[in-house]
Parts: sequence; structure tokens; C-alpha cells
Amino acid sequence: MATESVLDKLIHVMKNGLNANEPEYMDLLNNPQKIGLNHEDLAGKNEQQKLLLIIGEYFAKISEYSGKIASELLFRSQWNSGPPPDWFDHRHHYLNPEKFSGDGFWAASAVNVLRVLPLGGTLLDLCCGDCFYDYHFYRKRAKEITCVDINPETYRYACRLHKSENINYILHNVLEYEPEESYYDVVLIRGAIEHFSQLNQQLIFQKAKKALKTGGWFCGDTPANPKRDEHKMLQAHEYEWADENEMCMELKKVFNHVESYSMTSFDRTILFWRCKKL
Repeated sequence: MATESVLDKLIHVMKNGLNANEPEYMDLLNNPQKIGLNHEDLAGKNEQQKLLLIIGEYFAKISEYSGKIASELLFRSQWNSGPPPDWFDHRHHYLNPEKFSGDGFWAASAVNVLRVLPLGGTLLDLCCGDCFYDYHFYRKRAKEITCVDINPETYRYACRLHKSENINYILHNVLEYEPEESYYDVVLIRGAIEHFSQLNQQLIFQKAKKALKTGGWFCGDTPANPKRDEHKMLQAHEYEWADENEMCMELKKVFNHVESYSMTSFDRTILFWRCKKL
């Protein structure tokens, strides 16, 4: 079925509801196995429930297949057609979860923040990238989110696809950006601290502490690289932490209260931290 006709059908359903008399839907009602259902799945349901279930599964299948195609094309345009980008399009997680969601370690980044972000709180996201986490995980919990990134491409991307009234997108170098003092409940730098030198990492920690309210939290994560002396994980990385102990040592130069943990996935170990401003 052509993409345009699928979209037309979906828009028609959204606007006008379902019409069981359409030949295509009648065929699905009589042959539910075409979309993975059997007659036992429909047993005990009235005609309207059957119709809703079958057409819902019909569009779910279309969504699943088109998501995989979209992810493949987007990934090839981002990673296979030039130098590797220093950001990741997190839509791949839901467009093609079988390939890009793995064991779910990427979602732990959101939980690390959500556990300390108060309802109606304020959040500063440094090196925000595509703002996927801010839009999908934080914006309905936070009152106000400030996202800062130096990359014009990710800035345009975030403004185009992850726009929200309570998210303020700022195109700026985080090392030069001066946030409001003692204003934020949470300051976040996710999957980005490794892009800075050891000296600039300390400058970011100081900046985060200054921006936090008393009792606020500085959160983040980064991949561990115990073999960093042999090779970097990405060429764009400036200073990678070898393990959790080194991470805590660096953070404790600025914060007195440091919480940390590690999560080992199939191809990497992710280091997580939360530092409280006392």
C-alpha cells in the first residue's frame, strides 16, 4: 500500500471514525490472521470492539514497519555518509527498538534524573544534544527547562522536533554560558562530559554547582573506558574516565555529596552520578 494512501486512511479514521463497510476493513474482519490476530483474540467482543481492535492492530503494523524504514534511512544519512556526528538521534530507540533499544540502558539516564527532579521543578541541560530526554521524559514534570548546546545542527533539530512552551533552547558554548545562580533544582550533562578536557570538566562542575539551588542535584552519565590509554571510544572525546572510582574522585573535587553507580551493557559500561549541593 502506498504511503500516501495509508496516511489518507489514518487521517480519515482520526477525523470521521471507522466505517466497517469499507472492503479493506471487511477483509481484515474476516481474515484477522493477516495482521497477527486469530478468532480467539476476537471471541467475546462485540462488533465495534472487534473493529477497533483489528484496525488498531492494522495501523500498529504499519507504524512498526515504517518506523524501521525511517530509522534505517535516518541512520544511514547520519552515520554512513560522512564523518560520525558527535550527537545521536534518540528517535531510533522508538522507531526501531529491536536494533537500538538493546537492554534498555539508555533509559537509565532518564531515571537517574527523574528520581531527583521535583514536580514543577527547574532543569538545566548542558550539552543537550537533540533534547529527546527533555521533551519525552522531563517536560511534563518540570516547570521550566533550559537546554544549551553549541552544535547548530542539533539546535535546529531540537527546535524543529522537540519544541515545547516550557523548554528554552539556547545555542551557546556551555563553557562560556552563564546560567542564573542558585536557580535550578537539577543540572544535567548526559553523555557529554567525555568531550571536554579534565580542566574544562572541572569548570563545568563549578558552573553546575553555582547554578543549583541548595539541595539541588547535578546529574549525568558517561561511558567508562578502562583502555583509554590504548584508544579513545570516539575521536571527539577529550578525556574519558576509566572507571567509577576515577569519576567519583573528579566529582569530589567540587561536590561533597556524590552518589554513583555503574551499569554494564552488551558493549559498554555506563557510569552514572548524582551530586547534591549541600
